[in-house]
Amino acid sequence: MATISHNLNWNDHCTKVINKASRTLDLLRRTLSPCSTDVKDKSYQTLVRPQIEYASEVWNPCTTSEINRLEQVQRNAARFVFSDYRRETHVSPLVNKLNWNSLHVRRLIQQSCMFYRIQYGLVHITPPSCIQRATHISARTDHPLKFVNLLIPTINAYKYAFYPRAIAVWNRLPPAAVLHIAPSVPVFKSVAAPVIREMQPLHGLHIL
Repeated sequence: MATISHNLNWNDHCTKVINKASRTLDLLRRTLSPCSTDVKDKSYQTLVRPQIEYASEVWNPCTTSEINRLEQVQRNAARFVFSDYRRETHVSPLVNKLNWNSLHVRRLIQQSCMFYRIQYGLVHITPPSCIQRATHISARTDHPLKFVNLLIPTINAYKYAFYPRAIAVWNRLPPAAVLHIAPSVPVFKSVAAPVIREMQPLHGLHIL
């Protein structure tokens, strides 16, 4: 269940999600400490990560502080998997060794997959009238399914909502990702994910 504040800020929700996931990770640390790295890896991906990703298409945070707070859960999980809690150990190499995408990148991918489902009618969601197909398509830089947001965002609550952020990513994807005669989310994800991983900057208020 989402925690929505009066100003549509997701900080309280992120705190709730982080606390719940951290408690689960602590439980795994106490019970699975003697297990192999493979078992601990799968336990994190099965029992912890879904808690910090559920419905993230809606609440995907835009501030660096909240993004980093969520990433800290995964960094703690990497230490758990390798049983390496030394202060001198850098966590990023551990995460890379596990081939884990950052949670932020995973949220962008999930957000793009949802927009793909909406575009091809794979879910019963109708975009608002302010979201329309672009009338000007650059043959050099755009794909034919480019979208524009006719409502200019003036507040962060809308600027970083699902549709404006999803469109910003969608419009930068290659035609091979968005154009399909027979829509397939797995095919879309396989083409779009590597492109999304390379998008810069990857986090903060100026994400795209």
